[in-house]
Amino acid sequence: MLVSSLLALAAAPFPQTTASASCAAPFLDVSDGLVLRRGAAASIEGRAFADGCRDSMSCSTTLGCDDCEYDDPPPTPMEDVRLSLVQGNRTWRLGVADAETAESNHLGWVTWSFDLPSDAKTGPARLLADHADRVRIRIR
Repeated sequence: MLVSSLLALAAAPFPQTTASASCAAPFLDVSDGLVLRRGAAASIEGRAFADGCRDSMSCSTTLGCDDCEYDDPPPTPMEDVRLSLVQGNRTWRLGVADAETAESNHLGWVTWSFDLPSDAKTGPARLLADHADRVRIRIR
């Protein structure tokens, strides 16, 4: 009985570490309720505007050895990311920008600088960037 128990333990595979998804979807780095002024200069930042995600790793865990390698190709920054202002049935294109590369240590960061359209109405509106959720803002 003891021998069969020891053999069963020796033959059992070592547990593998589980992978967890850790890559964020692209998002605008502003809070809901941001207030922008008509005709005024503004700057909006976005994060995680990169294609690909290195969150899956193949790891071999054996007694005394732990080795992991990325299976996925490195993420690449998105290009020509469009930012728009949406108010009612009207849409204004505020700008297009490329996300930063890995060399800048800010992979996927985007900054749009623009003048808010003077013909936008005061009140609620939304900012929309390609591949990101809309963000509610207010216009004064």
